[in-house]
Amino acid sequence: MKRKMLTLTMATVIGAGTSFIPFSKAFADEQIQNIQQKQSKIQTSISSKQSKIETILQNQQQLQDDINSINKKVTQTNQQIADKEQQVKDTKAEVAKLNSKIKETQKRIDDRNKVLSERARDIQKNGGSVNYLDVILEAKSLSDLISRSSAVATFVKADSEILKAQEQDKKLLKQQQDQVNEKLNNIQSSLNDLKQLKESIKYQLADQKSMMQALDEQKQSIASEISNLKAQASSLNAQEKQALKQLEKEQAETKKEETKTAEDQSTTSTNSSSNDNSDQTVQTSDDSNNNNSSDQSSSSNDSSTHVSNDKGSTSSSSGSNHSSNNQPSRSHATATSKGGSSTIEAAISAGSTLIGHSPYKFGGGRTASDIANHLFDCSSFVHWAFAQAGVNLGGAGANTDTLVGLGTPVSPSELKRGDLVFFDTYKTNGHVGIYLGNGSFLDDNSSHGVSVDSMNNPYWKSAFNGVARRVIN
Repeated sequence: MKRKMLTLTMATVIGAGTSFIPFSKAFADEQIQNIQQKQSKIQTSISSKQSKIETILQNQQQLQDDINSINKKVTQTNQQIADKEQQVKDTKAEVAKLNSKIKETQKRIDDRNKVLSERARDIQKNGGSVNYLDVILEAKSLSDLISRSSAVATFVKADSEILKAQEQDKKLLKQQQDQVNEKLNNIQSSLNDLKQLKESIKYQLADQKSMMQALDEQKQSIASEISNLKAQASSLNAQEKQALKQLEKEQAETKKEETKTAEDQSTTSTNSSSNDNSDQTVQTSDDSNNNNSSDQSSSSNDSSTHVSNDKGSTSSSSGSNHSSNNQPSRSHATATSKGGSSTIEAAISAGSTLIGHSPYKFGGGRTASDIANHLFDCSSFVHWAFAQAGVNLGGAGANTDTLVGLGTPVSPSELKRGDLVFFDTYKTNGHVGIYLGNGSFLDDNSSHGVSVDSMNNPYWKSAFNGVARRVIN
């Protein structure tokens, strides 16, 4: 009976000792698993951000190709302008020569007019008219008749040639003048076209450079995030190594305790056969061990319950945050606001204060720092100007795509001061400004920053496709 009690007691001690092993190992395994899950998420995030950087690099390459193409156009246009300006100089030299010829032609005409005038005076002196037939009939002899006939023929031929030459010179004079005017007009027209093309290219180049700068900033931001993620991954690797080291230490200690327990069991079994008093002592000791095992088991259960409660609390807290984060956000976009002319003038007045004082920044105007330093792009500038007048156009993240969806459509013939006008620049409706009236609008563009531009400017005229919105009645 005592031997059975001893065996039961030792089994209980061994069971109590081994019950600690799964708990410690499970805890360490859970830690390692959590670390590995975090590592996996970080690696996935790094891969995603590296993919974004790759996309940005591709976009930058495309932009650089576009910029190179535009720069090539600029070079070609400048060369064409230089050629046209040289043609203007050459044409002016030709004009000078033609003007000299025109003067000569005009002199011949004037000389003939003088001859004709003198002829008319002579005729007037001879009674007001000359009848060539009378001259011939007055001949006194045959030879006189022949002389008179020859003289009359000469006079008639001379008069005819003078008049004919006069007409030819007048016609030549007109042709020369028309030729000069045509050459000047053609060259001047070509020169104006080239200058307009140069102006258009200037806007395109500024847009491309602004987008390139924005992509650079995005790339730097993502690179910084990747660096932080790699630092987190390194920290998690260190934690994983520490957890594995702790697990190995606990397993070694557990193995050592198992070995000692086995040795104690062997010793106790040997001593149990010596006498009954020893059995009683062992039994008493076993009872004590049973109590300790029971206490340890209870403590283990309490610890397990505590961990479970902590996780439940964390889960509840996480759930609370998740619920809070998923609450529907309020939209700040407005339809047509009824603010009247005073609101429109307040918005235009606010925007006008930045003329010449606000450089363009692609993607700017969406942070407190940008706003404080008046760094806007076209859409954020329009949003800011109306916000100063108490009108919220679609929230701080407004862009041309959201602004074009506000208000009511307006035809170009019905444009009023304060309407939003859209232009197809680097994309459809890629630029927006505030119409001021008389064909002008207030905007923030990549070439001049905040400025007043004319819709009759060749660049803006070609980019305006009649898209306009009235956001204030």
